[in-house]
Amino acid sequence: MMLKDEYKIVIIGAGISGLSTGMAFAKTYDLTENPALIIEKQKIPGGCVTTFARQGYRFDTVQIIPDVSNILKFFEIETELTGFGNTYARLLLVDKQSKKLKPIPIASDRESFEEYLTENYPDNGPQIRRFFDYCTKMHAELNYLKTRPGFFDIINILFRCRKILSNSGKTYKQFLDKFGFTNPEVLEILDTFSSFSGLSGNRCASLLTACAMVTTLKGSYRPVKGFISFPQLLRKKFEEKGGTVLTGTGVKRIITENNKVTGVELEDGRKIKATYVVSTADTRITFEKLLGMDVLQKAGKSYARKVKNAEMSPSAFAIHLGLDDSIDLKKYGLDCGYSVFTTGRATHEKIFDQWESGGQLMSEEEFHFGIISPSAITGGKQTLIFHVVPANSEKWIKLRETNYELYCEEKMRVADFYTDLVCRYLIHDLRSHILFTDVATPATYARYTGTPDGSNFDMMPVPGNFGKNRLSIKTPVKNLFQSRFSHGIWPSMQAGLQIVDMISGGKIMNGNTSLGE
Repeated sequence: MMLKDEYKIVIIGAGISGLSTGMAFAKTYDLTENPALIIEKQKIPGGCVTTFARQGYRFDTVQIIPDVSNILKFFEIETELTGFGNTYARLLLVDKQSKKLKPIPIASDRESFEEYLTENYPDNGPQIRRFFDYCTKMHAELNYLKTRPGFFDIINILFRCRKILSNSGKTYKQFLDKFGFTNPEVLEILDTFSSFSGLSGNRCASLLTACAMVTTLKGSYRPVKGFISFPQLLRKKFEEKGGTVLTGTGVKRIITENNKVTGVELEDGRKIKATYVVSTADTRITFEKLLGMDVLQKAGKSYARKVKNAEMSPSAFAIHLGLDDSIDLKKYGLDCGYSVFTTGRATHEKIFDQWESGGQLMSEEEFHFGIISPSAITGGKQTLIFHVVPANSEKWIKLRETNYELYCEEKMRVADFYTDLVCRYLIHDLRSHILFTDVATPATYARYTGTPDGSNFDMMPVPGNFGKNRLSIKTPVKNLFQSRFSHGIWPSMQAGLQIVDMISGGKIMNGNTSLGE
């Protein structure tokens, strides 16, 4: 592809953050006068939001899009989405003593979910109502936050965002504790939302989890044509606006001069000048490899310290099963966005404790993982996905490098273990329907994302990384931005809007952190 010598903006990565940044820029500037380039190391755009095919089966790498209709309207993009009916998610709770499974539905809207809980757990009715009312009001306070608040903005935030400020340093577990729930099953149900953050409730930031719950209960969907269609639509629209997407090419380094970004150097040696550079790559890759910590240290010591101390999210296993057409997955309640299959929140904490010490808890007595069936929602050949978080990265990356044959044997052992659990408690004859198995390990994620440890969500959404402790999107290197607002499709799109809003002096959102209705 013939490239220009200079672009107004160069964006590293064609995932949802990169494509959204490109689209926001294309909506704000004339690309004839202000050319824009997105560079993607993979052959297709999408990053961690994509679809892959194996033996005629199609597997998505993510499972839920919240309501992003206002952003799509701003981008002038139309896409066909399908909802999850009356049930957004399910908690499949196994009692460790009786070994009995109790499926608990999580309704697709806040009112129905709240009604279900108050009817089934009347002893905690007042606490449940107070919890939902509080979360809704706290979520509304997001409208008053500014990306880079000035003095009067800070005064306004102190007055209007009291719930956000009082919970910014709390974990989700600490947040739940303040409501005085006495029924342990209510806590189990509400703690389900921490799993969607890729963490246990004792670790994930309360603001992220509670506000994500409110957002998803406003509306959650799947693209009818698979998740790969979403970045494809963004790319098509960006190119129609005059933008350029270069795929199959990596960036070697970000070029700076006198603490100001001047462009990028590609892995093939080509150098491209740019007024603005946006990196959507993994945080550590951006600053340690592409920019260099020495450059960042000179630009801003406190920012460099935050990067150095940032906790990165764990990796995972994703077990993909292709099934025959004689099984009805809807019969098992799998026609929802996500099912959390667990022996309880205490188990989830125990799994993370073992992960932190370098281990991997795989016990028939204690387990916690996600079950998803995209085909039960959008049709096509029958598929089932097991998502296991966290997973020990070092062991799997090393094993793949040193003994590939054993690596393949071990990852199939993992697939068999979790398949056996599903057979025991949920789909007893599942094995007779399996025609194909594919397993993604931490080594798979490390190779695909380019991260050293196969981190799934970049920086871990813990209080130490989140809220007021979050890395600023605008870096101390002039005209260099990084897009890590938070993980997930909605936050990734908002990050792109925030970046261009800062570049343009508030032309999109007037300095707000999110796009209004």
